[in-house]
Amino acid sequence: MRPSTGYAMREQNRAFVDDPAWTGVEIDFQRANHALRVIPYLHAHAFEYVSVHALELSVASLEPPRRCYLEELLAVAEENGAVAISDHLGFNDARRGGPAVGHVMAPPCTFEALDRVCRNVDRIQRFFGDKTFFLENLSHFFVWPGEMDEIDFVCRVLERTGCGLLLDVTNAYADEMNFGFDARAFVSGTVGSASRIQMHLAGGFVETKSGRYVDSHSEPIPEPVWALCLEAIRLGQRKFEALFIERDWNFPSEQGWRDELRQLRQVTEAMEPNTCHG
Repeated sequence: MRPSTGYAMREQNRAFVDDPAWTGVEIDFQRANHALRVIPYLHAHAFEYVSVHALELSVASLEPPRRCYLEELLAVAEENGAVAISDHLGFNDARRGGPAVGHVMAPPCTFEALDRVCRNVDRIQRFFGDKTFFLENLSHFFVWPGEMDEIDFVCRVLERTGCGLLLDVTNAYADEMNFGFDARAFVSGTVGSASRIQMHLAGGFVETKSGRYVDSHSEPIPEPVWALCLEAIRLGQRKFEALFIERDWNFPSEQGWRDELRQLRQVTEAMEPNTCHG
C-alpha cells in the first residue's frame, strides 16, 4: 500500500476526517495527554496509520529523557492505536532541571553531540519497543559552530541508531531561505540514509522586518515546498510511511482543508506501493 496521508489533527480540522484522502493522522501529544481527557484523543475515528508527535524528549540533552514522560507518551500511543512516535532532533534544555530554552533547538553538529543524541535515541527505542521512533529535522534560529555539516550529522544519527526520519521539508526550505543552505541537498542526503520516513509539510511567511522565513504553520504550502516533497518521494519511494500537513492558525475554509489534503494524496499516486506498514 502507498504511504498514508493526512493532517496533524487539530480541533479545527477534526470535522473533515471523512475525506477519503485522509488515511493517516498525527496526534499532538500535549493535546492528547490533557489531564481532563477521559476518552482517547481519536475518539471513534479510525485511520490506517497513527503517529504521536512529541516536543520534550530533548534527545540532544546531556541527560536521558525522563521516564515519566516516556511512560505518558507510550500510554497515549497505545490508547490511540499508534504504530509510531516522533520528536525533534534537538534539545529543550541542556540539563534536566536547568533553564529551559523555550523552544526545541537544533544541536551543534559535533561528535560529542552526536554521541549524546545516539545514546538517548537508543534508550528511547528500547523503551518504545515495537513502535517506530522518528526524529524530525529542525529549522534554525542561528547556526552553531560544528565539526561536520548537518546532513552528515543527521545521516550518522540515522545509521547508528536505525531510527526513522521525520523529514520536515518546510524546515529545510526555511533554512535555505534564512541561511543559504541547500534544501535539495539536505533532502537527497538524508533520505538516502533513512530506512523509514515520515514527512511534514506546512506553509509560512516572510517576516517584513527581518526578512526571515517563518515556519508558522499558518499559510498554504508554497510551491518550493511541494517541489521538495516531490523530490523526496522520487528518491525515497518505498521508504515513506506517512505524510502529514501541519496547520496551527489562520485556518482555511472547509474547501481549503480538503483541497490541500487531496493535493498531498495526489503526489503519492505515482509512488511504488509501500511495504513498510499495513
